[in-house]
Amino acid sequence: MCRACGRPQPEGPPRCVFCGEPLPEAPRSTVEVRLDLGRGRGLFAGPEQLSFQGRPDGPPATVPWARVRRLEWERRPYLEALGLLAFAALGLWAPTRDMKVMGLVAGVMGVLLAGLYRHRALTLDVTGGARLRWPLGMALRGSARQARLEAAWGALAAMARERGVTVVPTAQEEPERPRA
Repeated sequence: MCRACGRPQPEGPPRCVFCGEPLPEAPRSTVEVRLDLGRGRGLFAGPEQLSFQGRPDGPPATVPWARVRRLEWERRPYLEALGLLAFAALGLWAPTRDMKVMGLVAGVMGVLLAGLYRHRALTLDVTGGARLRWPLGMALRGSARQARLEAAWGALAAMARERGVTVVPTAQEEPERPRA
């Protein structure tokens, strides 16, 4: 609400859209997101900055929220596993039956892996035109790891919107079926 004219304001502009008076800054939450990615890797989002530890022995990449202009969540199938289909094709010309079966099994495994696993990554566009892509790893569809990654994205997107950062909406995957 504008203190001068008393009218409600949309999110984002620093001045009243009706009278031009400076608006008080909206209170920001102090929520933190900590995501353990395993093997010494992790993602952290605090009130002032985002940090990504991509290598356990390296320094974290840290970006102040004030520099982040756009946030995007990437979720894609594990298409690299389809490379195993090459073994299925080679198995067609294999000299023995055992080698043909092994080629077929490799091809089937590739298709299953591509269908069951998803890559996750976080992309940040920052001031100055730089684009940072932080790979978060893979998760089996319907797994606890996937749930943790998606929950972290939800909290991170809310934090970004609160700070006026553009959040690219993610395409919805088909609903997950509970695993037995």
